[in-house]
Amino acid sequence: MTNSIAIVEDDIDQQQNYAEALSLRGFTPYCYSNVASALAGISEVKPDIVLLDVVLEDDPDGGFTICRKLLDQGANLPIVFLTDRSDEIDQVFGLRLGAWDYQTKPISLSLLAERVKSVLRIHSARQSLFSACSPEGTAFDGALNQNNTATSDQSPLNIHHETSFVSWKGQTVPLTLTEFRLFVAIHDAGAQGIDYQTLSESTMQRMVTNGTINSHIKNLRKKFNEIDPEFNSVLNKPGFGYRWEAP
Repeated sequence: MTNSIAIVEDDIDQQQNYAEALSLRGFTPYCYSNVASALAGISEVKPDIVLLDVVLEDDPDGGFTICRKLLDQGANLPIVFLTDRSDEIDQVFGLRLGAWDYQTKPISLSLLAERVKSVLRIHSARQSLFSACSPEGTAFDGALNQNNTATSDQSPLNIHHETSFVSWKGQTVPLTLTEFRLFVAIHDAGAQGIDYQTLSESTMQRMVTNGTINSHIKNLRKKFNEIDPEFNSVLNKPGFGYRWEAP
């Protein structure tokens, strides 16, 4: 089955390079250069994934606008940013909008293709998992338990690596991919802890600062606390990184 991808990039040379590289790897590309054409085109063709620059023509935040509008409309598709905007605040903002990944230019075309394929694999696995659950979602944790997890039967935590899903006390924790990668790295390190450099590498992104990591950890803690106000298993190791304290 051929996957379709919307490529939103105002640099025509880069746009065509991405389109050709992804076409050779089995994708059907649809290319757009600005906010208006992208929103109209994506609504019409309904691609499987969106590759999105931030700066589009004369709109410095055009990609952010597209991401927000698509997700506000309830679009169930993964969005990957690929942009020159490498500042920490932009990366955090893009991921918090709901993007699945945030990559900075330049990037090799082969690596780009693999990142896109990886996101699609996870998205497909998630859709399959949801299909196996009851309409009310009550079977979700059971579906997780049918797969390899990193926790015991007695633990309130379930980790489903294939779909990058986490549940706590039977409820899904809506972590982004970056938050999931950081969480798993901290969990797997246990009480010994994990340093900032290793955490940065675990995100599979470039130019990740300690501040960016702290911001992601703050956000994932908030998501756990919305389910369980007493959650306190992700602990800071000042000057080093973070550690996991088993509940």
